[in-house]
Amino acid sequence: MSEARVRARRTKAGRAPAARRRRGVSVVFGGVLGVAITFGGALTACAPTAQPSEPGETIWPAPGPASTTTTDTTILYAAGREPTAVMEARVTGTLALSEGGCWVVGTGDEQTFVQFPFGSVLTPGGQSIDVPGFGTVGAGDTIDGGGGYGSAPADAPEACGAPGQPMVFWQTT
Repeated sequence: MSEARVRARRTKAGRAPAARRRRGVSVVFGGVLGVAITFGGALTACAPTAQPSEPGETIWPAPGPASTTTTDTTILYAAGREPTAVMEARVTGTLALSEGGCWVVGTGDEQTFVQFPFGSVLTPGGQSIDVPGFGTVGAGDTIDGGGGYGSAPADAPEACGAPGQPMVFWQTT
């Protein structure tokens, strides 16, 4: 699993502005699994994937390696393994093929390069994709599932405008 490193910051008053405004009681448990329960607020849980190498640093799960499948006209970028942690954003939109033959998901006038769930494969001819637990989808079809949004990793196909561009990570159906 690739990792994203996050460094915690402290504010002058010791709490973030939103936390200073919030009323209620907070209980925080430490250890490898950090869980914070806030009464009158929200419930938050997060599990770092490895021990930090520096004080104040937390390592969060990030999308792992992917597989790229190409035909003469299309490029499929799919997760290379089942996710060990799942992003919880709703992923929805209409599938399309970009000028370079990459699969994108569109909402309104915007199109974003998409990584398909693990096990997704191009059908013969490359004009549709078999997505486990969802079915066969192609250009013009609407997808709806879970995942997240971020930047394309270094192993994303350059023909699709990657790496570093905005990207949709479709993880669950």
